[in-house]
Amino acid sequence: MLDIVIVNWNSGDFLRNCIVSVFAENGADRINKLYIIDNNTTDGSLDNIPINEKIVIIRNQVNKGFSKACNQGFSLCTAPYILLLNPDTKLFANTLQDCLDFMNTNETVDVLGCQLLDDEGDICKSCARFPTPLKIFFDASGLSKIAPHIFNPATLMTDWNHTESRYVDQVIGAFMFMRSSVFKTNGYFDERFFVYYEELDFSKRLREAGGKSYFNAGIRAIHSENGTTRSIKGFRLFLYLRSRLQYAKKHFSYPGYALVWLSTFIIEPFSRTILLLVKGRFKEIRDVYKGYTLLLKDLPIR
Repeated sequence: MLDIVIVNWNSGDFLRNCIVSVFAENGADRINKLYIIDNNTTDGSLDNIPINEKIVIIRNQVNKGFSKACNQGFSLCTAPYILLLNPDTKLFANTLQDCLDFMNTNETVDVLGCQLLDDEGDICKSCARFPTPLKIFFDASGLSKIAPHIFNPATLMTDWNHTESRYVDQVIGAFMFMRSSVFKTNGYFDERFFVYYEELDFSKRLREAGGKSYFNAGIRAIHSENGTTRSIKGFRLFLYLRSRLQYAKKHFSYPGYALVWLSTFIIEPFSRTILLLVKGRFKEIRDVYKGYTLLLKDLPIR
């Protein structure tokens, strides 16, 4: 049996389509409960979801952030397996059943990810490595975008094609199939991360405790990337940069954190601007400076 946790925030029709795909799945009879943790949605996305006795909706009066909402859901789960699922995903007919079969026969795997496809059927780069201060510098300076095979990206493994199965540092939280036992030894998500980097921090703590994350390219789902945040790019950038600073403060030495801080505030605003100018995406430059304005007003770490 498994429980599913979906955090919803203004996801529109994505949520309904996701849930329809879940209960049309061949392994749907193995679902114990599907928990929707709603972060004060205002778009009516909860109004059109299918009626099913297995669905439990928790309505937050404010947006508590992704980490806190996930933990709300995790704390309610009682099944041996838990799937953290984004509302902008859709499952194929055998996605859940394949995950259950794999985990039942691979007892050393604690967290399982699957191959995610975008709306056009192309493979999404969804696995991440644990970052280092130098690789974050590569990201901030734009080197990892210019030559990713020389200057590996700090986290997202865009330099790897995701066509074979392998152990990885982290699988994306959009589809994170876990043994419930990992929470007993690893704890829940660190709620200091409002959104972004919480799965990476969780996976790093899991690895340090001897746990393993595995990417299975033979299991598939669809992920409409950034489906719920496309309209708030400046705010999304602010949240991403703030979480990256929080992660660096938590896991890096002082010199490493200092390099990340300098890269974030001195180098990255200019590298992002230049890249957008070269690509002709002039309107997005405003989003960059909106994100940095929000970050300067709300620095969590000084």
